[in-house]
Amino acid sequence: MAGKIVYGLNALREALLAPETINRVYFARDAKIRDRETWITALREVKAPFDFVPLSKLNSMTGATDHQGVAVAISPVAYAQLDDCLADCPPQALFLVLDQVQHPKNLGMIVRSAVGAGAQGILFPERGNALLDEEVVRASAGTVQRIPLIPCGNLSQAIKRLKKADFWVYAMEADAPQSVFTLDWPARAALVVGNESKGLRPGTRKNCDDGVSIPLAKQLESLNVAVAASVALFQYRATQLTRDS
Repeated sequence: MAGKIVYGLNALREALLAPETINRVYFARDAKIRDRETWITALREVKAPFDFVPLSKLNSMTGATDHQGVAVAISPVAYAQLDDCLADCPPQALFLVLDQVQHPKNLGMIVRSAVGAGAQGILFPERGNALLDEEVVRASAGTVQRIPLIPCGNLSQAIKRLKKADFWVYAMEADAPQSVFTLDWPARAALVVGNESKGLRPGTRKNCDDGVSIPLAKQLESLNVAVAASVALFQYRATQLTRDS
């Protein structure tokens, strides 16, 4: 994959958490950037290269004007292997499985939530899922670099591999009787989220152990897939934090 350009101060903040992924930071020479000297000091401390360019060039690089005067060229996204992730997996862990999530912004937001919730990795099919392009990277604010991304030739076989590693696999379904809020989440769990309009494919659902849902007011039929995944991810995290306290 080619390197990606992300922009905005949040993207720069995320990139600094993994400075080895930074190829170069570009600041608009003729733009007012909040706390510019602080950012420059932080980049120097981690030995990350940076440069000053005309505002017009930054607009061209990002294809936007809301970049806050900064763009970050990050290194290509490195894919991971499921067996490698499982080999290093702690006793308490959560994997997220995406079954043909096709909107780049949804994928980016899901990645960001998975990182925030401490997920161990994200599995997705090699075909049928949104490509990890610039739009996904921007929507994730650069957090694609901070979680293992695991492409799968056969998603059902990958789910079976998780089950062999003692993960209980839950399918997110609007009509599932079990709520994510009342579920007694196990230490090892995998959450499977489907396509924005079609939901889970039958073959994927067949390999899940159980279904979970988010109870909604009667006026609303469903949530955006990124929102729904985020709710479930953080509910799992809240359950584990309660147990650890």
